[in-house]
Amino acid sequence: MRIQDARFVVLDTETTGTNPEIDRVCDISLVEVSRNGIKPLFNTLVHPERDIPPTASAIHHITLRDVADKPKFDAIWPTIVQHLEGAIVVAHNARFDRSMIPETGRPWICSYRLARHLWPDAPAFGNQVLRYWMDINVQAESAHSAAGDTLVTAHVFYRELAYYRKFVAQTDQVEDLISYTYSPIPIDVMPFGKHKGEFMDSIPKSYFSWALQNVSELDKDLRFAMEQRLKQDVRSTETA
Repeated sequence: MRIQDARFVVLDTETTGTNPEIDRVCDISLVEVSRNGIKPLFNTLVHPERDIPPTASAIHHITLRDVADKPKFDAIWPTIVQHLEGAIVVAHNARFDRSMIPETGRPWICSYRLARHLWPDAPAFGNQVLRYWMDINVQAESAHSAAGDTLVTAHVFYRELAYYRKFVAQTDQVEDLISYTYSPIPIDVMPFGKHKGEFMDSIPKSYFSWALQNVSELDKDLRFAMEQRLKQDVRSTETA
């Protein structure tokens, strides 16, 4: 499918926490991005059928009082599925939002990863940072509300599509956009540990070997970058 013919639906959730095993959605919003522009589709608070910890309320300002008379997630899920029919789902940090809802059966794009590919020199990659960095003039509700975040992300994603098609795309196919989004993000500077802030090319290869063997939760992009540098070292030795 060509990008210009595709229908994208930006999705955002606010939740009771970050553990998909025990936490639940308490706010969800959908906004469409297509050749016809940007259009809000659906938004509702949701009764999570559990408590909302103060630590979560401090972020999104939703309390049990706010959701006492709101529908449960199972009641709204059929409506969400209808809105997602035939669409590519977009979320800023898609891995999280995807983990908090049932399987949609639709392809996903992470607008956060796409931004890191397209604009590595951005000051940061949160949707609100990108909003102000790109001077996007949009009237949105406060940050950390699902409605506000989806609208901002929709405008960010609209810019991402335009930039990708003009400067990056080899084809205009959605499948290639998705592959590009989830391809390894180049990492030039070490983000943690005793070599934090150092250029990857200046770090001893022995450190990469140690980290790959001993750090169990390495970011997959960082793992790939380390593995590539070790492979480069092996190839250099073989051709010497």
